[in-house]
Amino acid sequence: MKILINALSGNGDALMFSPALRALKEKIPSAEIDMLVMFRSVKEMYENNPFLNNIFYVNFLKQSKLKSLSEVRKISNNKYDYSINVYPANRSEYNILNALLGAKTKIAHHYSHTNFGRLEFMNDVLINEVKDRHNVLQNFDLISTIENIGELKDEEAGKMEIFISDNQKHDAEIFIRNINTDNNLLVGFHPGSSLLKNHIHKRWDKIKYAETGNRLMKDYNAKILLFGNEFDLNNEINLMMNNKAVIASTDNFMDSIARMKHCGLFISNDTAFMHSAAALDIPAAGIFAYTNARELYPWKTKNVVVRKELSCSPCFYNSPKPATCIFQGAEEFKCIKTIEVNEVMEAAVRLIG
Repeated sequence: MKILINALSGNGDALMFSPALRALKEKIPSAEIDMLVMFRSVKEMYENNPFLNNIFYVNFLKQSKLKSLSEVRKISNNKYDYSINVYPANRSEYNILNALLGAKTKIAHHYSHTNFGRLEFMNDVLINEVKDRHNVLQNFDLISTIENIGELKDEEAGKMEIFISDNQKHDAEIFIRNINTDNNLLVGFHPGSSLLKNHIHKRWDKIKYAETGNRLMKDYNAKILLFGNEFDLNNEINLMMNNKAVIASTDNFMDSIARMKHCGLFISNDTAFMHSAAALDIPAAGIFAYTNARELYPWKTKNVVVRKELSCSPCFYNSPKPATCIFQGAEEFKCIKTIEVNEVMEAAVRLIG
């Protein structure tokens, strides 16, 4: 059996397919499983995964449509039995691509917020999206439709997984030894976020991140590691901490992951780094704005979700539409603006234990 996984979203969403990938290989050991991605960082994240045979990287966003179509046609020559659009993938382009790949059975979700123009009918099997169901389990629902899988129970969904190479581990250990000679508690921050779909508004205030870092350094003698490719933002926060933090990320996603593994606590907006912390079994404080924490909390790791219980939140759902707010002016996106340092510190203290 040949199966293609279309993990076309960013690292966080792609990572939440990893428990389904393991289950798929365990249920059908003889299956040949390939993955198609369109972000290099997703390729880096999955290239050491033992359950995949091949990873195809197609730069849909930056190369010509003609070149992309040519590469898709080459992939389709593998004659897959199944192709799966990883959840969430609520765009017409993803459904067109799934059709072009030409698998015998094309599997995707039927979304709660959709329309005819999303072209869901181009797939053969549609799984209903379930509100408040974690993304990991939404992906489990996708693979349950494959022949020979049988009934899957939610309890069978294991942890998310990132496989770090020995070289990456070695380089990270050298980095950590050099920056943490006193063996302090390492606390990772990810104060950034994607800019796609207006998600800059998921970011907690940089001044509050700096204050949280200063308090953790004072109260716990912690060493703060700043992650993410938002280098200007991280440098600005570091300056507010008297340059006592460390810029821990590089341009390679797996460098960051290997270094993250040494953290005893991770504080982050709702981003791929928060989910990566969960995959590495790091206690995580997830700061949530308008996205649904019930669907996106740090999966199967010790965690505290920090959010405001507003009547309007969560208001963001899986669709091509960007994040918007019903409020204006100073009230706009108050779901993130009104979260205070004390609330995040309380979460940190609980997780440090």
